[in-house]
Amino acid sequence: MTSHTTEDQIESLLEKPFWVIDFLPEQVSAERSKQYFAVDEYFCNSQYINLLYQKFAYLIIKLSCYFDIDGNPSPEDIFDHVKECTTKGYMNFLFPNDNVLITLNGGDLYMTVYNPNERFLQLLQRIATSEGLFLRNNFE
Repeated sequence: MTSHTTEDQIESLLEKPFWVIDFLPEQVSAERSKQYFAVDEYFCNSQYINLLYQKFAYLIIKLSCYFDIDGNPSPEDIFDHVKECTTKGYMNFLFPNDNVLITLNGGDLYMTVYNPNERFLQLLQRIATSEGLFLRNNFE
């Protein structure tokens, strides 16, 4: 059960600057949106989404070696919760000591990282790269 303090912290973080962890290195232009949506639909309805969510889970598990996650979930719990999220639902991973939030909405091909500090970003960049993912800010 989420406490009011945790809920308040999450609500506050959702208004902060954010970064995106994605399978693509940059945002797709409007001229290419038709193809992007075709790729998105294909990936969401293929085994790719399972592979992508596995990478997301591994990324969070690796981050847990460096930063506390609210609720102190085990690696198995993280993996299982992310896997359950492939087509519906959502997951919030709150890193309360660093005031960072990572969200994942079921069926999305990206994760969102709110309010990362410099150390968190540096490690996240390296871990994302190791999983074959890309980290980019939302204001590029």
